[in-house]
Amino acid sequence: MAHSAKPVGRAVRKPGGRRNSALARVLPDAAVEPARRAMTGRAGRTVAWMVVVASPLATVGGLVVLRPGAAPNPVPAAEKVQRGPQGWAEMYVRSWLSASRDDSAALVAFYPDGMRSEREVGSQIPVATATVSTVSPEPGVWSVVVAANLLTLQPDGTRPAKITCEQVGFVGDGSSYAATSLPTPVTCPATAAQPELAYGQPADPAGPVGQSVVGFLTAYLVGQGQLDRYVSPGTSVAPVSPTPFVSVRLQDLRTHETFEPGQAARPLDGTQVRVLARAKCFDATGQSTLADYPLTLTARSGRWELTRIDPVPLREPTPGRR
Repeated sequence: MAHSAKPVGRAVRKPGGRRNSALARVLPDAAVEPARRAMTGRAGRTVAWMVVVASPLATVGGLVVLRPGAAPNPVPAAEKVQRGPQGWAEMYVRSWLSASRDDSAALVAFYPDGMRSEREVGSQIPVATATVSTVSPEPGVWSVVVAANLLTLQPDGTRPAKITCEQVGFVGDGSSYAATSLPTPVTCPATAAQPELAYGQPADPAGPVGQSVVGFLTAYLVGQGQLDRYVSPGTSVAPVSPTPFVSVRLQDLRTHETFEPGQAARPLDGTQVRVLARAKCFDATGQSTLADYPLTLTARSGRWELTRIDPVPLREPTPGRR
């Protein structure tokens, strides 16, 4: 079967051939090429303008996409619990000092050896304990010194109070402890020299400053009178509750500042005076207790008002301390 030959000179289809053939039909052969270049140029410019217009949009879009998300809320760190055997050591010392030959079972919680006391029941009674110092020579090992207020039976039947210090060793991991020895009596901290206080001027307890101090302490400790009457505006002080005393008497009053005669009775507003008041406080049974109050008073409208109860009394400067 004979195959028909392809027509000679027939144009080969190229991209855009349909559009070019349309132009060829409309335009003469001489005008086809310029028209084709014009259309190609317009298409190129159109694409270029589209790129120019799209570039800012792409940039903004990129910023939106690349913008980091909101930082996650920080996870709170786990609370650190300070663990040590100090409280356990105090309980151990108390149990040891109160143990007797008839009852030493409480020691098992601290000293697994099962050691027993040899003292008679009630021959010594610990009233209070407090940690004095703690040393940890290596992880999981502690040496604790505990002070105890101890009532010890005397031959005459009395039980005078004394302070004893006991050193105990512990090993543990924070959740369990074991004593490595029995409590050992050691030397307690020494008593330092009495500091010199900076209240060198005696004041009359019945004078203007003394009257304000007595009025404040009576309202503060006894609950008699309006506390606000004796307190400077802006000072927040609440009466002691429950009321510990039924009356207060000022035994001694000293000031840091020096006043000219009559000056304390006519103070200028804003003048301050720091005082140390020793009060004798009586309870419902008639028993008295002495109490020292370091106070700062401020003058207002011709009278003295409490500005604050000072945390510590003023001290005279010592060499090397400002």
